Amino acid sequence: MKRTFLLISLLLLVAMLPAIQCLMADGSRIPADSRDYHFRYHNSTNDYYFFGANKWAVSFDFSTAYPGLSALEFEISAARLWFPNPGDEVQIELCTDVDGQPGEVVRSASAFINQSLMDISFGESYSASKIWLMVSYTTDIGHRWVSASQSGGSNSYFMNEVGDIQMLSSFATAGFECELLFGLLGDFQLAEPDLQLCSFDLSGELLPGNRVKPAFSIYNHGTESVTSANLELVFSRPGETAYQTLDIPLEEAIPAYSLVEYGVETSWLPEIELPDTPTQISLIASLSSEYTENDTLQINNLITRSYGVFADEMPVILIENFLRQDETGVICTLQDAVINEHHQRINYYPILSDSLSNLQAQRRFNWYQFNSVPRTVALGDKRITGFREDYSELFSTLISDVQSRRTFVSSSSCSTVPVEGSESIQVEIQLSNAQTDLYSGSGQGIMSGSRFFVALVKKFLGDGYESYALDRFISFADTIGITMNAGSSFSKIYSFSSSGITNGELVDNYRLIYWLQGVGGGRIHYANFCDFRPETYVSNSDPLPPVPSIRIWPNPASPSFGINIEAKDLVNGSISVFNIRGQKLCQLDDFKGQHTLPETTFPASGIYIIRFSDTMGRSISKRISIIK
Repeated sequence: MKRTFLLISLLLLVAMLPAIQCLMADGSRIPADSRDYHFRYHNSTNDYYFFGANKWAVSFDFSTAYPGLSALEFEISAARLWFPNPGDEVQIELCTDVDGQPGEVVRSASAFINQSLMDISFGESYSASKIWLMVSYTTDIGHRWVSASQSGGSNSYFMNEVGDIQMLSSFATAGFECELLFGLLGDFQLAEPDLQLCSFDLSGELLPGNRVKPAFSIYNHGTESVTSANLELVFSRPGETAYQTLDIPLEEAIPAYSLVEYGVETSWLPEIELPDTPTQISLIASLSSEYTENDTLQINNLITRSYGVFADEMPVILIENFLRQDETGVICTLQDAVINEHHQRINYYPILSDSLSNLQAQRRFNWYQFNSVPRTVALGDKRITGFREDYSELFSTLISDVQSRRTFVSSSSCSTVPVEGSESIQVEIQLSNAQTDLYSGSGQGIMSGSRFFVALVKKFLGDGYESYALDRFISFADTIGITMNAGSSFSKIYSFSSSGITNGELVDNYRLIYWLQGVGGGRIHYANFCDFRPETYVSNSDPLPPVPSIRIWPNPASPSFGINIEAKDLVNGSISVFNIRGQKLCQLDDFKGQHTLPETTFPASGIYIIRFSDTMGRSISKRISIIK
């Protein structure tokens, strides 16, 4: 007789790990074809294909949507499943939850999979506070797969037979951090009316003085249409709580059991003017209606967001490739059609069988909690999973998404000093914040939730492309320890051994790349690089060069009479002018500290980036507005 167990023993886990296998999916977004309320744990992207089991399950605990609310039930009408390859049959069952394991079968259905996105009705609804969705679908390496989204994995399970025993294991326990693309359709059974503010964001460029629009969605879990809803937005910034409050009456009714979305195309939504000076802001979006006094869970109507309204240009767009060595040529060649000097690429080879691999690359791979290659990451949080036919299009979109990002770091410097009498090189890096107000503390403070990385990378030339591969980390996820508010800076000093690297090789083939990044594989707030040049090496008795400063005037400007540039403490180097798309318009290689750019440098009105690079390996970018 077969018995079903929830696997918790590590020894049993090891025995069944080969039960399922994973393939990379195409990363496409999975659409929803109706406004039915969809309770799920996946994030709606097709990230992985799995095969090797004949039964799959998701455990649903509906109380997670309403923490602290007792006697909550969800009325289930159907299951929404996504399959990568139509053409097979599937059986589904709803099972009660008994001490965290599937119990009695209370509803069942079957269907022929004639399209990838399937809504399968149970015929008669069923209400529960916890439930298991069991999906019987035999998979194989050929084309019978199930799909999952990158996520926690603690809610999704697969079944494996060991002898005459069936055992369930969660994807998380088995080392797969993802959730099956399976969910339930229905709605909560609540004693009182309830609105849910499902999402909120600001749409537009988050630049000082810009205007943006709110974008949000609301679901009505009640049986009555809501005709008098209002969204209140309360804005705060460091040192000024609730500096602005905005009430937005919703001009459209919200029907019962319906999702309504509002965005840039909603004509009656007001524009929001951002602060004129660079700063972090926090925002509380609060939803109310004629049913507010009886609303079941007020916290369901509240969303808090933090945003960076920054003005300083990001000197480097950091692109990280996690790949196999034999994938390098095709991926780098496709990327080269899009990237320019404003982009810095690092290739990591976490598969130790590759000749360019090392444990440091694997460490970075694990820090992102990745489990497969190839992966492409831009500025930490914009990613492409796998390699697909439309990779070029995806990469172009990814670069477009991060191209206009700003930072609170106004300038940085990097110096390298050989340590006398040794093969060590001392590295000092300084980051400065000249003008941006930041929150302090562990909640909204950027610095408390960020880590500092310094990587030594080595240049290699392929067939028609040039790239850098990770050699080693000089700093890996170092803490900062200061708030770094406006007018402050921080410095870090490290050292590394140059044993086995000649001075000529260091100058010709190596580079230091440094960046500040949110924990857990979050957004990269700042990135830059430093080359090794003969002028970089000074004796230990020489003082470190001062941090340079740049003055551009007038700004904003009509360039009829030229744009004036003056640099203090900047060693002779070059000036480059870029448009907002990152295209280089001109370059002056013999910059002596003062220069006037002619009117012809700027083809049209708009925002341009002027980048200064000197022989110390330092790089500073400034923005200028041109009005013609």
